[in-house]
Amino acid sequence: MDFMYVLLGVEVVFLVAMGLVLWKVLAVMKRRAGGSSSGWSALESAWAVAEPPKDPIATRANLMVGKVLWRNCVIVGIDPRGLHLAVKVPIFGGFGKKPVRIPWDAFHDPEPARLFWADATLWRLGTPEVATITLPEDLSTKIAARGGHLGD
Repeated sequence: MDFMYVLLGVEVVFLVAMGLVLWKVLAVMKRRAGGSSSGWSALESAWAVAEPPKDPIATRANLMVGKVLWRNCVIVGIDPRGLHLAVKVPIFGGFGKKPVRIPWDAFHDPEPARLFWADATLWRLGTPEVATITLPEDLSTKIAARGGHLGD
């Protein structure tokens, strides 16, 4: 009987230790996911807004901001003022990232790119350049169909 309590104690200590390790790994990942000066942090410093996109045209979208790939976690909306983006990660919420609204006139110098082996467009944002964003072709088509003005 005493041996079972020892095993239970060891199991509890092991689970607590694994939880702490997981917490530390997630904290490091959170810091790395946008700490660059040309990533989401740069978008936040230039175009942060308080509210997430209303009436989104895409949820769980893939796109790249700077060198960071945001996979299946971006909500995309448009309005007359610009492209509205917000990060929404299951369990973690916004992952510490504020929603942004990038004005239409900030998009310039499009370049062909690839994202997940599909056609995409890399856009330079702002003058002087604040960041880059790579949008898959299907998302660019949805933006144009809803009245977005990329590169106008």
